[in-house]
Amino acid sequence: MAKHDVDPVLRQLVRAVNESGQAAVPVTVSLHGTTLTGMLIAQNRYFSDLVEANPLMSALEPTSGLLGKEYAKEAEAESDHHLHVRAAGVRGDGEAAEGLWRISLGSVDGWALRAAAGRDVEDDRGPFARLLGTP
Repeated sequence: MAKHDVDPVLRQLVRAVNESGQAAVPVTVSLHGTTLTGMLIAQNRYFSDLVEANPLMSALEPTSGLLGKEYAKEAEAESDHHLHVRAAGVRGDGEAAEGLWRISLGSVDGWALRAAAGRDVEDDRGPFARLLGTP
């Protein structure tokens, strides 16, 4: 399989969501024949949700310090190379339909932003608030 470049738009979206810490962006991602639908979330929120769902996973949270400083540095350095999705559905050969996913940006074949039902667009500052100059 030929290696392809990572979409710079998706990379910037992931970076913005990670910087915001709490933004959640509705996305659909295509990965080698599987389509995953859910919310793009920040890496720190991914780890928090992972520990909340299963406290035995607390060692994986970089800020816990349980796996050392080197692990924390590596996890932070890789944060912009992975997207974190709280999945609501999957189509294709995949069985799992819900849960937390950590996906390499290089594995994404395609992606789309989805409309968020029931959200007040004027009240949603989104992950790019910093770039737009809104607090």
